[in-house]
Amino acid sequence: MENSIIWKVDPHTKLSSYIDSVEYIALETHPDGLFNMVEKLVVQDDKIFILDFRNCKQVFVFDTTGKFLFPVGALGRAPGEFLETRNFTVDSNYIYVIDNFQARLLLYDLNGTYIETKQLPGVFYDIAILGNGDYMFSWQPLKDLPVKKENKITITDRNMNVKKELLPANESDCCNSTKLSFFTQNTENIIYHTLLSDTIYLLDRHDASTFSTLTIDFTNHSIPMKWRQDYSKVTENYQYLYTTPFVTPKYILGSNDSEPYLIDRKNKKVILNSRDKDDYFLLDPDFVAGNKVFSYLLNDTYQAMIKDGMKRAPKEIEEKLEKDHYVLIKYILK
Repeated sequence: MENSIIWKVDPHTKLSSYIDSVEYIALETHPDGLFNMVEKLVVQDDKIFILDFRNCKQVFVFDTTGKFLFPVGALGRAPGEFLETRNFTVDSNYIYVIDNFQARLLLYDLNGTYIETKQLPGVFYDIAILGNGDYMFSWQPLKDLPVKKENKITITDRNMNVKKELLPANESDCCNSTKLSFFTQNTENIIYHTLLSDTIYLLDRHDASTFSTLTIDFTNHSIPMKWRQDYSKVTENYQYLYTTPFVTPKYILGSNDSEPYLIDRKNKKVILNSRDKDDYFLLDPDFVAGNKVFSYLLNDTYQAMIKDGMKRAPKEIEEKLEKDHYVLIKYILK
């Protein structure tokens, strides 16, 4: 099943017209929960999970009011410890942590208690959980790295026996290490995307061999196949989907190199933030569930949006931002 949406920005519709309201979540500053970057964010069962991969290599957990709860595991070689958190995911049962240094998957319960370790059948960069409990892993050819695989997606059972592999890899798929997340998900699908690509794969969560593709057609700005590995030429002259988008029944949300976008699936409209003053501006989406979009907010960004007309946050949130505390903004979409 092939679908395509032409990337044609609607200059007459304000992105704020899709936002009903916003809420702010100030994350507690705690000595056991200090991080420098929000590189992946998941909200599950009234908990907020944040990964700082490049600095702390760990996941930190907060409740939905921002109170710090616990870090997931610790660096080390003892049971329940890891040498890095390359990526993670969460479902209603466990927290799953990939440690590629030891080719292991560590499982913790939703309170952070270590459960068990499974030996991975290879090196992987992201993970999703299928409806039957099977694992879906992604691998991507990274420039100048020797690890080679034939396929980009591997599906295993709970005992790590490989059941199926999907999407053959080729040289045009070459990625770079700046892209951390290759999967997002909704109730029906796991969404897969790789860097320098204009195509989204929507894999059925209950039958992963069934999937559809959704292509964003950038018309004369689409990347020719011969330039797919030339980052300087691609980034100067062509357009592509930068992050793995979040897909809901109504919207596709993502960021093209710090340019947040919303695609109205019904009307096939591409909406960007207004260049004029506006009530709301959308930040890069870090997590989407239904009509709720979560993003990380910095004080400099907040001050710029206020100057452009955005409604002010509560005073206590402004005070937190001024002191460089970590704040999330939650958008409620219409």
